[in-house]
Amino acid sequence: MSQSPPPSDAALALLEQDAARPLRSVIRHGAPHHRAVAAAIMFIGLFLGVLLVYTGAAGSITAYLQRIAFVCGICSLGLLVKSARGVPWQRRSALGLVPDMVAIVLLVAGMLHVFLDYEDFARRIGFPSEADLFFGIVYILVTLEVTRRFIGWAMLLIVALFSIQALFGEHFPGMFAAPNVRWQTFVEILFMQDQGIFGSTTGVAATYLMLFLIFGAVLVRTNGIAFFEDLSLALMGRRAGGPAHVSVLSSALQGTTSGSVVGNVVGMGNVTIPLMIRTGFRPATAGAIEAVASSGAQIMPPVMGSAAFLMAAFLGVGYWTIVVAAIIPAVIYFVSIHAQVEFRSRRMGLVATTEALPTVGQAMRRGGHLLIPIAALIAPFFFGFSAQMAALAGLASLFAASLLGRSTRVPMGRYLDAMVDAMANNVAVGAAVATAGILMGTLWVSGAGNLLADFVVYAADGRLIVALILTAVIALVLGMGLPTPAVYLTVAVLIVPALVKMGAPLLASHMFAFYFGILANVTPPVALAAYAAASIAGADLNRTGYEAFLLALSGFVVPFIFVYDPALLMMGSWPAILMVSSATLAAVVLLAASVEGWLGRTLTPPVRALLAIATLCLAWPHWSARLAGVAIAAIAIVPTLVRRDRPMPAVAAGRTE
Repeated sequence: MSQSPPPSDAALALLEQDAARPLRSVIRHGAPHHRAVAAAIMFIGLFLGVLLVYTGAAGSITAYLQRIAFVCGICSLGLLVKSARGVPWQRRSALGLVPDMVAIVLLVAGMLHVFLDYEDFARRIGFPSEADLFFGIVYILVTLEVTRRFIGWAMLLIVALFSIQALFGEHFPGMFAAPNVRWQTFVEILFMQDQGIFGSTTGVAATYLMLFLIFGAVLVRTNGIAFFEDLSLALMGRRAGGPAHVSVLSSALQGTTSGSVVGNVVGMGNVTIPLMIRTGFRPATAGAIEAVASSGAQIMPPVMGSAAFLMAAFLGVGYWTIVVAAIIPAVIYFVSIHAQVEFRSRRMGLVATTEALPTVGQAMRRGGHLLIPIAALIAPFFFGFSAQMAALAGLASLFAASLLGRSTRVPMGRYLDAMVDAMANNVAVGAAVATAGILMGTLWVSGAGNLLADFVVYAADGRLIVALILTAVIALVLGMGLPTPAVYLTVAVLIVPALVKMGAPLLASHMFAFYFGILANVTPPVALAAYAAASIAGADLNRTGYEAFLLALSGFVVPFIFVYDPALLMMGSWPAILMVSSATLAAVVLLAASVEGWLGRTLTPPVRALLAIATLCLAWPHWSARLAGVAIAAIAIVPTLVRRDRPMPAVAAGRTE
């Protein structure tokens, strides 16, 4: 089998895992400058983690001060962890560290400049001093550089384009022409006010977003992934195609706490992908199933990945509002994957694995106590507590619960390592939120945001469906080079206002951008989750990406449904919610049958086409269309189920399609 070209540099950068893993060994045995870098990474990671936990428990310091401390720390980490040329910190030369050390010194000096003189600094807003402007330029440039290192050029180029438009608007044509903004005003707004680097998106990361990521890192360190794998194997592993169902279920369970796509692929895939291959799935299919399931981790409450926290900040609503809205679409997404896996397993004639698997009782005895912190993470929301308090409650209970079991009890240093891991492995998130703040401030100062919304409305000719398709394409294209938080932030700032202007519900519009930012992980030609899974499976990258795309088709349908019928997001009466949920669930199951060509028997092409038409009718938000969809599905299915083919011979374990 011929292999595809290797992933791009941006893809490889995002696939790197656990940058802080060798810190302790390097501090003991590494070269002097590597020891210094490792110690600095550990110190900064612990500083940020302790700052977040302390301010979460004792109360936040002044919002601006906490945000500048967070940006200073996360950008310093970014400068140390990876060089300007992408060299990881373990292989950096002493000379190559000098420019980054200078930048870190300037960042710290800028933070101290604000901390030591904050009252006067606040009074100078609108009348910045030379020192204010100098440190403002430093923070803007360093933030953009860290973004380039960890996210790539795409977001940087977007910020550069709108910055040029703000500074030189008089030279732009037509509707994008605007008065020039003085560079001093531009820097002052981005650095000294809360419309720029230290705006609301950075505020989310600097308070509770990173706390949830620390929770996920601690869960990994205390063998939480092993528990989810054992529980999934016990529940689903003994049925035909069981390892594939295990992959889907374990990724959904792990997604409730981590929301990490590539981390899920690597963590779960090392177990589930080889097991799927041994029970009859092709390597590309096994990798695709894991990639699609892991991508769904970002839409599975309660954590849902970092972008969901940013959505709450954008909308000015509590995080629990986002969680409630996401529940039904997330369940439908995973049901559709289970249905497609089941249909494919039946079509292939797979048999249950004969390997020894844990029982539910064994899994619960080894790690069932880890369900306590997950409940503690969710429960505070029901009593009106903030996301910050929920994260702290989850962390405290996770620490206590992990001490209860032998397999989950780890040395105290592991908990500190988890805190460093959460910071060092999520520099991209911190850089994305700070750069999104720059973009939002730029659009605010220039007024280009409203102009862009008008342009999208004009380009779509006022038709919402066209604007939605345009938004989906933009999100998928951006997702080729940006992680999900950066995709969501960019689309939310630039495109979502146009959807709202055309009548789309605000929450549904943001959720639409969020979904397609996630689906970029399994959409060729650059599908990062599929790349990671293909490397584990030893499969062709393009083939794995294509199969992942087919498995995720329901994810492309559901966002359009909840924009036109927001009852799917729990926005409406219970009869309306029940109606759209039932119709959508039926639609994705029929779509799975149509794609796989099996529903009790092998389906003919005309029947598959009828099921695809029935899917579209059921997805349309009108009772008459849904009734027509039911009728078409009945016409296609009833004759098919009445006359069954003889079952295919069972595929022995170890064989492929």
